[in-house]
Amino acid sequence: MISSLFENLCLFAQVNRWRSMGSRFRGSRGRGDISDLLPYLIGMVVIGIGVAIVVAIAKRKDFSKPCDDPNKLFRQLCIAHHLDFGSRRLLLKLATALDLAQPALVFVTPEAFEPNHLPPQLYAEQARLAELSQRLF
Repeated sequence: MISSLFENLCLFAQVNRWRSMGSRFRGSRGRGDISDLLPYLIGMVVIGIGVAIVVAIAKRKDFSKPCDDPNKLFRQLCIAHHLDFGSRRLLLKLATALDLAQPALVFVTPEAFEPNHLPPQLYAEQARLAELSQRLF
């Protein structure tokens, strides 16, 4: 009997100790300031920019919709011919050097690859251009 009374008193003492432990926190809630939201705002802006970049890349690679973008047509033709990045760059240089209205015109202009029509800045690339000409035509 005395031991159970002692146990009850110990339990009661612990309840009071736990109850009073949080009493100092009541009513001391601080007011929020606008600067507290700054990290969340920065995070949202970074996420928004990331989403915008992903959408722009996806739109650039979307060839399912018809469009009148000459650069997109050039990229699509390069993909269709399985050209690597170096070959794409060389064809773009050739189109720029020949002042073609659209870079995709190099795919339908076989005489642009002939050595006597090459601009002087592309003489060093004559072998690669001949190889590309064989591959395309």
